[in-house]
Amino acid sequence: MQIMGTIGLVMNIIGVVLLFFFGFPQPNFDEGVGLGLEDDTPLGNGKTVKEQNDEACQKKKLYKKMAIAALVFLFFGFIFQLFGLWYNDIIKC
Repeated sequence: MQIMGTIGLVMNIIGVVLLFFFGFPQPNFDEGVGLGLEDDTPLGNGKTVKEQNDEACQKKKLYKKMAIAALVFLFFGFIFQLFGLWYNDIIKC
């Protein structure tokens, strides 16, 4: 079934594009000692430390969700392609 293979390919390309932009979560390899600041400390960009941390946390959650969605697209794209490839052989049995 060509339509199943086509759907699988489209899902795979969507997954690859999502991975390209959002990637997988990576471990933090930063070295050194960080300077601890309190939540109400203003930063140079006009935000406080708490606002900056909240924004970074939201962005991290978004990137993680999009990376998982990309893997789901890739997985189901593979399943659709596999089903499309073997469908006729399964039905004939």
